[in-house]
Amino acid sequence: MTKEAELTKEYLENILESMEGGILTIDKNRRITSFNHSAEEITGFKREEVLNKDCRSILKSDNCERACPLEEVMETGKPIFNYEIAITTKTGDKVPVNITTSPLRSSDNKIIGAVENFRDLTKHKGLWGKLREERNKAQQYLNIAGVIIVAINKEGIITLINKRGCDVLGYTEDELIGKDWYNLCVPQKYREERKRDFEDLMAGYYKNVEDYENTILTKSGKEPIIAWHNTLIRDDDGHIIGTLSSGADITKRKQTEEELIRSEKMSSLGQLAASVVHEVNNPLAGIMIYVKLFLKKFDSGTLQSEGTDEQLLKMQKELERTTRIIRNLLDFARQSEPTMAPVEINRAVEAALLLVGNQISLENINLDKKLNPELPLVLADFDKIQQVLINIMLNATQAMPDGGTLTIATYVAEGVQIGDETKNTVRIDIRDTGVGIPKENLGKLFTPFFTTKEKGKGVGLGLSVVHGIIEKHDGKIDVTSKPDEGTTFSIYLEVWDEKEAENTHRRR
Repeated sequence: MTKEAELTKEYLENILESMEGGILTIDKNRRITSFNHSAEEITGFKREEVLNKDCRSILKSDNCERACPLEEVMETGKPIFNYEIAITTKTGDKVPVNITTSPLRSSDNKIIGAVENFRDLTKHKGLWGKLREERNKAQQYLNIAGVIIVAINKEGIITLINKRGCDVLGYTEDELIGKDWYNLCVPQKYREERKRDFEDLMAGYYKNVEDYENTILTKSGKEPIIAWHNTLIRDDDGHIIGTLSSGADITKRKQTEEELIRSEKMSSLGQLAASVVHEVNNPLAGIMIYVKLFLKKFDSGTLQSEGTDEQLLKMQKELERTTRIIRNLLDFARQSEPTMAPVEINRAVEAALLLVGNQISLENINLDKKLNPELPLVLADFDKIQQVLINIMLNATQAMPDGGTLTIATYVAEGVQIGDETKNTVRIDIRDTGVGIPKENLGKLFTPFFTTKEKGKGVGLGLSVVHGIIEKHDGKIDVTSKPDEGTTFSIYLEVWDEKEAENTHRRR
């Protein structure tokens, strides 16, 4: 062998030794012609023990008895990539390996054997086994959760869902994984809008909304209401790649809340009924007097006498006032769907006072209105806020059995702490000069069924409902009081920001 050939041989052997994974070469007779150090470590054989030996007698692969990849490679001249077999070590243990077999060619491009590069999969398979075990544990933890847990990737595809989620939706896990959440689980009337919102969220156009409520579509066609807690999933570089959400079915709770609100509204209507009757009777009595007067004038032929125009105008005004009171009472009594919209708080206050006003005057109570005419709008349900105001105003009148002063004031209140956030708000104060509330009872006012009223005068649900409505508006209600001096209820509702509203979405 020439010096140059020896150097070339040494160079090639060094390359084989430095390569990661086991490397062996085989001639056309299946005899092992080279065997690197990694191959020794994987198999337990020394190079001297295997050189010029039949590979079948050394490695004893299952494939040796079936279709041998070596023969296929040497016949076709095409490599076979990344197939798995089990080989036998010197100690007789079976080791799973991943192999790539390629043809070995001479300088004139003739196939003279094959090269095999193999990696020990023992650690790799053990890792995957542990990962599968941990995943199964995690899935068990998810499955015992009493809420829906669902992960959705950037394309809106469901990548994970727990048993509770499957139960609520009515599908099996196989029917959900890999499916488009929006096409399968969102009611059609909301589908396109929520898809757009999700796409904007994934693109980072607006901040994530952690808590919100919306409906989903089940396999049977039902649309339960779900309260979601949502978080963004990001990759190692901080890029948004999906969402992970937990959701509780609150359909029954919402129905109970709405029934409670309706029940309390009817209770308020009952209290208003008597005062509204008086409010309507007064103008009707005046109109009857004028009608009788006009009948007499008609009989005497003097209907077009002086003062007739003025009397007719008075009748018209009284009828308009009566119509307005009745219409407002009917509006308040109607069963309406909750609707969040920009609201002028002063208009809600005036609507409430139109119904409570006569009750206030009957109880010998002075009304002091201090309404800021420059208030910004708030995002609210007009009907619900009116109900809150009426409830508190009626409570205030009952707290002043011997008369007093009821003050209604509205302000702009900036930097108000509500929960974990600081908000700019509109503040509504309803202040009475009544009997007040003992200090030990202040913390119980919004507790269901707690009441300081006499037996038969109330069951203690009014302020609980009020508190629930304000919470649903992401606002807050405070109360301050001193016995024999009076009580003040302060309601804070977040100012509606039109630009922020365009970038804040509460639907998934």
